[in-house]
Amino acid sequence: MSETTSATSSTTLNPAIESYKTLVDDYVKNGLNLSTGAKIGIGVGAAVVGLVIIGMIVFIIVRLRRSRSSESHGFGAEGKDGSDSNRTEEQIAAEARRMRALDNM
Repeated sequence: MSETTSATSSTTLNPAIESYKTLVDDYVKNGLNLSTGAKIGIGVGAAVVGLVIIGMIVFIIVRLRRSRSSESHGFGAEGKDGSDSNRTEEQIAAEARRMRALDNM
C-alpha cells in the first residue's frame, strides 16, 4: 500500500517539476534580458540616488564648517580667562537652551 501512495505522489509532483524545469530552461536560454525601458529606469534611479547621497554629504560638510567657523569667531567661545565676558546674556541663554536641547536628544 505504501508503494501506491509514493507512486501517486511522485506522479502528481512530476508535472510540476517538469513545468518548473521548462520555465528555468527558457530563462537560461533567453539570458534573462531586461527591456530597454527597465534598463533606463534602473540607470536613472541609480543616478538620482547617487546625487541625493552626494548632496547629503555636501550639506553635512558645509553645516559642520559653518558651525566651526561661528564658534571660532566668538559665537560660543569663552574669553581667554575662561569667562563669558564678551557674550551678552541673550547669547549665553541661547547657548544654554541649545545645550539642553542637545542633551534631550
